[in-house]
Amino acid sequence: MRIPALLVLAIVYLGLTAAPHAHAGDRGLASAFMCQCGCGLTLASCTHASCGPRDQVLGEIAAMERQGRSPEQITAALVATYGEVILGAPTRRGFNLLAWWGPYGAIAAGAALILGLGLSWVRRPRPVVPAAESDLSPEQRNRLERELRAFQD
Repeated sequence: MRIPALLVLAIVYLGLTAAPHAHAGDRGLASAFMCQCGCGLTLASCTHASCGPRDQVLGEIAAMERQGRSPEQITAALVATYGEVILGAPTRRGFNLLAWWGPYGAIAAGAALILGLGLSWVRRPRPVVPAAESDLSPEQRNRLERELRAFQD
């Protein structure tokens, strides 16, 4: 059984044109780092057809993987080179804890504020309005009382 030469050439071509950073994406490392082109996406999800910063960082990741470095060592090396802005998620220490716990704190503070306002409005004493002095004359008052008695009977 002979394999057509065109099929062999196609397979070889696809093998040679595979991205040198495909291994980084397979391990999930590409989704742990932000693209430095300014798109705001991770390296794995950058939508630019030809993105120089993405290809450079993915090439560095692939080179470090070929050297046998662990994901933690690769992360440390990239943070040393680019700073913490390369990380897809903030570290869980120092001021960055605000990014992790800030939204929960804001929700809790909002709920406490709503509860406090609700309780203060419910418990607020209603002002007692004194009865206004009647503008009825004594004759009108007597007539009104007679009619009310007759109405009740």
